[in-house]
Amino acid sequence: MNDAAREYISSLLPEGLPDGKKLVEEGIELGKTLELGKSKFLESSGYRTYLEYKKDCSEKGKIVWQILLGLATLEEELEGIKEIYNFSKRTGLEINTVQAIPSQGICLPKEYRDGAPSTTSYMINSIDEWIAHTEAAPLQIIFEDQHLSCPNSLETTIGPLLAGSPRIGIFSQFIWGYPGFNDDVKRYSDMLKSIGIVASKKDQDIMVDTYLDDGIPSYFLDCASYVGYALLEHYIVTKLCGARLSFSYGGLLSEGHTRMAVGMAIHKLLSTEEQPAMSYINGSTVMQWDHDIDSNYGPSVQEMLLETLVINKYKMCMSINPVSITEKVAVATLQDLLNITAAGIRAEEKAGDWEDLMDFTPLEQMRDVMAEKGVLFFHNVLEGFKAAGIDIEDPLKMIMVLKRFNYSKFETLFHPSVSEKGEFSPFYPTVLGRETIAERDEIIKGLDQQGLKGSLQGKKIVICSGDGHSYGLLLVEGVLESMGAQVVNGGVDIDPAVILDLADEEGSGYIGISVHNGQALDYARVLSELAGERNKAYQIFMGGRLNAILPGHSEASDVSGMIKELGICATNDFAESIKSISA
Repeated sequence: MNDAAREYISSLLPEGLPDGKKLVEEGIELGKTLELGKSKFLESSGYRTYLEYKKDCSEKGKIVWQILLGLATLEEELEGIKEIYNFSKRTGLEINTVQAIPSQGICLPKEYRDGAPSTTSYMINSIDEWIAHTEAAPLQIIFEDQHLSCPNSLETTIGPLLAGSPRIGIFSQFIWGYPGFNDDVKRYSDMLKSIGIVASKKDQDIMVDTYLDDGIPSYFLDCASYVGYALLEHYIVTKLCGARLSFSYGGLLSEGHTRMAVGMAIHKLLSTEEQPAMSYINGSTVMQWDHDIDSNYGPSVQEMLLETLVINKYKMCMSINPVSITEKVAVATLQDLLNITAAGIRAEEKAGDWEDLMDFTPLEQMRDVMAEKGVLFFHNVLEGFKAAGIDIEDPLKMIMVLKRFNYSKFETLFHPSVSEKGEFSPFYPTVLGRETIAERDEIIKGLDQQGLKGSLQGKKIVICSGDGHSYGLLLVEGVLESMGAQVVNGGVDIDPAVILDLADEEGSGYIGISVHNGQALDYARVLSELAGERNKAYQIFMGGRLNAILPGHSEASDVSGMIKELGICATNDFAESIKSISA
C-alpha cells in the first residue's frame, strides 16, 4: 500500500474518541441487569434456545424457513404473525420463524423523528410493543433490521432482548445514515454498548447478526471480497467485543454457484460446534422480471432447491428466507410471502431425489479459492489499517474508519490481486456488479441512438442515494458521465438537507436522487420544501422504486405522479431525465 493510501486511511480517524473496549464493558455490565425474555415458540417446543433448535434441525437434515415481515401498522404485523402460524398449522408446512421489519423510524431517538421520511412499514414505540410480537403466536420472532447499528440502538437492542429475540442485528448497517442525526461518536458509542449487552448473553446463545449485502460488500465486484470482509466483521464483533456473530447474505448474489460458495467459504472458515457461522440466506432480489410476475416462481424455486441441497450437505445450520415474486415491482403482501415460502418448502420435499445426482466438487473448489483469497483480503485490511496508524484493537476506531471510507475504494485497496496501478482482477465476479455495468452500457447505447450523446456537456450534477443501496447510484453516475456531465457522487443514505448543501458547495443546481425503500414521496416533499426555503433554482430528478404506503392503504402505491406535482422529475426513463436537465 502506498503513502497516499496510508494518508487517506489515517485521515478518516477522528480525534478524541472514547475507548471502544470500555464502551463494550459498559454494555456488558448493563446487560447483566437485564432478564432475557423467552418466546412462546421456545416455551411450546421445549428447546432451551433458538440456536439449539436450529442445530437440531441441521442434524436432522431439515431446513428452517423464515419470513421477513414488515406490514403497514403494528396491528397488521401482529395479525400477520398469527396468520403465518395458522397457515403453518392448516397446511402442515412448517414456518416457525418470523423476522420483523419495522420502519426505519425506530432507528432515531424519539426527539429526532418529526420530519424524518417515513418508509413502508410500521413503528414500534415501547418495550411492550416488542413483547407483543412474541405474544402474538408461538413463533420465534427475530429483530434485526433497523436495530443494532442505528442511533437509537440501546432501546432497539434492549427491547428485542426482553421480548426473547435470539439475534440482534444488523451489524453491517453501521454504514447507513439517518436523516437528522449526525453525531457519529454518540451513535457508535451506543452501538458498542449494545454489542456489549448482547455479549453479556453469550452463554444463552444470543448473538449479533449481520447481513453482508446491506453493508460495504454491496459495493464489491468480487465474491471473494465478501468472504474477506466477513472475516473483518467477525474480528470486530467476536475478538474485540466478545459477542457471538452469525452471517446472513444473498440478496445481491443471484448466480447459484458463486452464491452458495460464499456461504460455504464463511462456514468453512468460521463455523464451530458451539457457534455456527451462518444465520440465513436471503432470496436473490435482482433476478426477477417486472412483467409476467408469476414466471418468477421458476428461478426462485430452483434457487431454494439448490440452497436446500447445499445447506443439508454441509450441515451449515442456515435458514432460508424466500423473496416474493413481486420483489421487483412492489413491497410484498403477506400472501405473497406465504406463497413463495410454501413453494420452497414443497421443493425441499423433493430434495432427496437430487442428492445422489449432485457433484459438489465445483462448489468446493470455488469455496476453497474464496476462503484462501478472503483470508488474504482480511489480513490486507488489518495490515493496511495498522500501517496507517489505526489502533486495530479498538472497536470504535475500527468502526469509525470503516464508516467514513469511500466504499468504492475499499475493495481496490485491499483485494489480494491489486496491481501497482491500483487495478484488480475479480476471482469470481459478483453478478450485480457485472449486470449493472451491462445495463449501464445498454442504456447508454439507447440514449446515443436517440441523439442524446454529449447533451449534458458542461453540466455539473450532484447525485446521491436516499437509502443504503449503491448499485442504482453507480448506474446513474455512469450514464450521466457518458452523456458528458461532470458528476459529483454524494454517496448513500444522504439527508435532503445534506444533498442540497453539497449542491450549493459544488455550485450546481442539478440534483439526482436514487430511492428504493418506499420513502420516495416523503423524501421528495422534504427536499422540495428545503429547496424552496433557500430561494434557489434547483432542477431535481428522482428514480428507483417510486412508491410509498399512502394513508389508509396497506400496500405500496406508485407515487411518481405526486412527486412530479412537487416540481421534481420522477421517472426511471433516463431519456426523460436527461431531456429535463438539458432543456
